[in-house]
Amino acid sequence: MNFSTLEKKYKGKKINEIEKEIIAKNQLSLEARKSAIFALRYLETTGRYKENPTYKKSSFTDYLMGYFAIRETTYRDAFRAFDKFEDETVKYGVGLISKVLRTCGAKKEKRVIEEIKKADKALKNPIQRDKIKTIINKYAKPTPPTKPGYKALYVAERRLTERLTAQLKDALAVNARLVARVEKLKATVLKLKSPPATHKATDKTVEMRAN
Repeated sequence: MNFSTLEKKYKGKKINEIEKEIIAKNQLSLEARKSAIFALRYLETTGRYKENPTYKKSSFTDYLMGYFAIRETTYRDAFRAFDKFEDETVKYGVGLISKVLRTCGAKKEKRVIEEIKKADKALKNPIQRDKIKTIINKYAKPTPPTKPGYKALYVAERRLTERLTAQLKDALAVNARLVARVEKLKATVLKLKSPPATHKATDKTVEMRAN
């Protein structure tokens, strides 16, 4: 987009003339929509939308929604698509170009669109959406793992704690039984190692043996 060309085209027109042109073109083909989006860009950049008395003190976002019933995100997506990939957007639509950006990322965006164009050119009939989808998915960004919610994390943590507590209780019981068994074995070993009891002979015993 050459801004000086836009300025030359719209500078001499009254605001109501530009608005009527936008409304008319926004309802037509993608080519006409491109012209409408660029006209809106002109009004936003110059601030001339405020020449409309109703929106003199309004933001451009309010002007878009209030006068044209266009959401700001819709306008931004469309402008970016037409500005960066003008011919491709006119041919395939704003939705497709925006989907490539969202799904594949800015670094792969041009490569994906070029591959779609190449595949389309090789076909006799217009490229099917399934083919386009396959190309887009080929370069899609990895899907980040879904993080569980707070409640799920709490439940998982509680279950883990309960399981570990039960395991610890069982381990302590086993340990107590082992300690008791060891003590019993120690007592048995000590008993076996003790010398047999000896009895000191009394004088009476000696005398009885002598007789």
